[in-house]
Amino acid sequence: MAKNLNLNINLKNLDIKQLVGLLKNINFASLKKYSSLFPSIGLLLAAGVIFVLTLLVGGAVSKKMAQSVRVSNEIRTKISQVPSEAQVVEAERYYQKYAEDTDKVDALAVKTSLRELVCYDPMIFPEPVDKSTQIYNRFGSKYRAAIDKLLERIRAKDAPSDAEIRSRTGQGGGAAMGMGEYAAPPATLGVAQNAMVDALCLQRADEIPVYANPAIFSWYAFWDKYTYQSKEKALQDCWYSQTAYWIYEDVIGTIESLNSGSTKVSQSPVKRFLGVRFDGFVEVMPSTMTEGMEYMPMMGVGRMESGRVGGQQEDIPAYVQRGSVFMPVSWTGRICDNNVDVVHFAVSVVVDSKSVMSFMKELCSAKSHTFFEKFDPKGKQETASHNQITILRFHVEPVIKEDALHTYYRYGPNAVVRLNLVCEYLFVRQAYDMIKPEPIKKIQTQSAGGLQPGGS
Repeated sequence: MAKNLNLNINLKNLDIKQLVGLLKNINFASLKKYSSLFPSIGLLLAAGVIFVLTLLVGGAVSKKMAQSVRVSNEIRTKISQVPSEAQVVEAERYYQKYAEDTDKVDALAVKTSLRELVCYDPMIFPEPVDKSTQIYNRFGSKYRAAIDKLLERIRAKDAPSDAEIRSRTGQGGGAAMGMGEYAAPPATLGVAQNAMVDALCLQRADEIPVYANPAIFSWYAFWDKYTYQSKEKALQDCWYSQTAYWIYEDVIGTIESLNSGSTKVSQSPVKRFLGVRFDGFVEVMPSTMTEGMEYMPMMGVGRMESGRVGGQQEDIPAYVQRGSVFMPVSWTGRICDNNVDVVHFAVSVVVDSKSVMSFMKELCSAKSHTFFEKFDPKGKQETASHNQITILRFHVEPVIKEDALHTYYRYGPNAVVRLNLVCEYLFVRQAYDMIKPEPIKKIQTQSAGGLQPGGS
C-alpha cells in the first residue's frame, strides 16, 4: 500500500471487517510528524467550546441581571412609597378628625330643626295628655299671641284703616260697609287728596318702619274662631300652623335684619309685608272686591286676599312628594324622604327698588334660634343656627303708588317694587319626627302613595 492512505472508500457500504482492515493499514508514522500541532488544535477547539458556552450562558445571565435590576427598582419604589410610622399616625388623626367633622355636621343639621314650639302648656305634640277639647282653643290663643309678638319684633302696623280715617276725618266708607278692622280699601273720590287724610297716613308712616298686620297670616284668622271637629283634625291643624309659624319666623327675621336701625317707612328697605302663603300665591286685592274669588296670576292659580278677617281658612304647608301647587317639579329636585321634609311657600313684600337682591340674600342667610333639648321646656335651652330656605322663583313688578292697593300707604320718595318669591324650606326629620303627630305621619305615608299632602 502506498504511503499516502487512499481513503476513497465507499463509506455507505463499509462493513466492520473493512473498517478494521482500514485502521490496520493507517500509517500512524505519517501522523507523528504533526503531533506538535495537537495541543494547539486542542486549545483552539477548547476555546471554541468555551466561546460558544460563554455566549449561551452570557445571554441567560444578562436576562437574569436585567430582571434583577427591574425587581430592585420596583422594590426601591415601593419602599419610597411606604409611609413612615409618623405618617401613619398623622393619617389616622386626619381620618379621625374627618369622622368627627362628619358627626358635627350631622349634629348641626339636626339642630336646624330643633326649634321652639308656640305652646308648651298644654303640650300638644305628639299627642296631648289632656283629653279636653279646650286645649286646642288655648293653643290657638297662644298661637295668635305669638303672631302678635312677631309683628312687635319688626314694630309693624298697618296703614290707617278706613274706620280710623272715617273717625278722624269723617271721610271714607270701608268700615261702614263692613270691611273689617284691617281693611284699607281705596278711598272715595277726592279723599286721597284730602290734606287731613294725607297727614294721618304720613303720620303712621313716620311712626313705624314697615307696614303689616296679623291678618296677613292665614292661621291667625283660623284660630280666631276655632271650631273643634275631631282629635285627628285638631292635631293636623296644630301641626300645620306650627310648621307655618317656623317659616313665618324666618321671613320676619329677614325684615327685622334689613330694617335694622330704621325708624320710619321711608328709610326702610322693606316697606310692606304682604304675606306668606302655602296653598297659592300671595295676592292682595282691594277689600271692595269679593273675597275668595279665583284669579290667574303670573305664576299660576291662587286665591285672592282681602285682609282674611275671621273664618276658618286653612293654609296647609304641604309636604312635597313630587311637586307642589307652585310648580310640578322643583329645579332643586328635593322631595320628602326618610331624611328631610320639604315644604314650598310663597312670600310677597314691597321693597325699595334697590333692595330686591338684599332681601333675597338675607332671606336665604343663616338665622339663629333657641330650642329646648327634646322639646322639653324643663330641659336645657340651647342656641343654634339654621339656613333652610332656597328661592325657587322670583318676580318683580313696579308699584304704582296711586293704585287702589296703596291708597293709605306712604312708601317715601324712592321707587318701590313688589317682590314675589316662591321658596323651598327643609326640615330634618331626625330632629322633629319625635313630636310629629301620628295623623301627620299617616298623611305623609298616604301622600307618598299618591294622595295629596294634607288630604284624607
